[in-house]
Amino acid sequence: MVRRIEKILERWFILEPPLFQVLCLHELVAEDSITCPLRSGRRRVEYNPGLLSKMTDEALEEAMKLEAVRILLKHPYERYPDGCCLVAAALGSNVTVGDNYRFNSFRVQTPEDFKLERGRNYEWYAMRIQELLPPAEEADGSGDPDRLSSPASSEDDAESTRPAGGGDAGGSGSDSAGGGVHTDRIGQGTRPLQDLAELWEEDAMMACQINSVIESTKDWGTMPGNMQQMLKASLKAKIDWRKVLSGFRASILSSERKLTRMRPNRRTGFSSMGSVRKFNTRLLVAVDVSGSVSDKSVSDFYGVINSAFRYGFEGVDVLQFDCGVQSVITLTKAVKNFAVSGRGGTSFQEPVDYAHENGYEGLVILTDGYAPAPSVPEGMKTKILWVCVDRESYDENKEWMSRTGRVCMMQLR
Repeated sequence: MVRRIEKILERWFILEPPLFQVLCLHELVAEDSITCPLRSGRRRVEYNPGLLSKMTDEALEEAMKLEAVRILLKHPYERYPDGCCLVAAALGSNVTVGDNYRFNSFRVQTPEDFKLERGRNYEWYAMRIQELLPPAEEADGSGDPDRLSSPASSEDDAESTRPAGGGDAGGSGSDSAGGGVHTDRIGQGTRPLQDLAELWEEDAMMACQINSVIESTKDWGTMPGNMQQMLKASLKAKIDWRKVLSGFRASILSSERKLTRMRPNRRTGFSSMGSVRKFNTRLLVAVDVSGSVSDKSVSDFYGVINSAFRYGFEGVDVLQFDCGVQSVITLTKAVKNFAVSGRGGTSFQEPVDYAHENGYEGLVILTDGYAPAPSVPEGMKTKILWVCVDRESYDENKEWMSRTGRVCMMQLR
């Protein structure tokens, strides 16, 4: 099997330079226990010799192409979309590749299989597919994507590696090369998909190396033009709102100093009382529920709110606003269900004034940006973070938003 793979790589050295280079960044490892033919992550490409031995040479080469393209898109090395399980992450990756790259020997899922529009990015597809999964296939209540609550049975595993149209999976590789699953039985036979994404984790250094391959590539071989454009677009600097939120939390961290006999004074020892600090940052998250914001965007906004609890906030106050303040509630844990009121015009002045008047250290405004810039009250100490719903909103509003605080975008579209 190793020799078959080496022969393909030798041919790629001349014919498919970017595919050759990214696979050479990885260690090739045989792994009999996995139920998908190939998978990547943690700087390895693992393969199941038994499954690959059933493939024709053409199917094996295309299965390797699929994994190499997935690596070029950096799916194994960038953070999971929030709240997505392994199955949704794997299917989202397959759909992204299938939307832009056609294979002859097996079928990779496409947006049409899930009745989704074409031309979206990986994170968007993964989140939409997560919503289609039945409850038994979702991650646990914490939204942890690392494990599914109920693994698939062996019967399901066998089913998932058959061609979508029936027949012998061994002859051509069929759906199994992509950790296949019947699209009319979504959520069943998911073990190969779980295995496919099992090794995925953030690796900024590897992502940098992959970007270097993309930047230096002049000969793209048989790579379709639309895929080339997607890879080049991935080089553009991204503003990760998760990192911005984490840094924002650090910048507004406040503390109260309390005297105690249990800790010595730094200067005089136990003859004087020492002190401890209790951290109690107050954060207000303002959700734009005006008529210009879609229901899906509001749902995405609450995903950002749920993320706050993973960055050290013990509780957040959530304010819904349109042309006025609609409601204010305190959350101490992530929520799945929420009620929305308002849907009128938009004014940023109301949440800014509310944060100032009530002494919040930080204000996060989740919005599409379609409203005039607010006036910052005199003496306002509240730090502001603007989170735009997409790239278009960010590009259009970042200049004026940056005058009052930090700006980032969710990148879900």
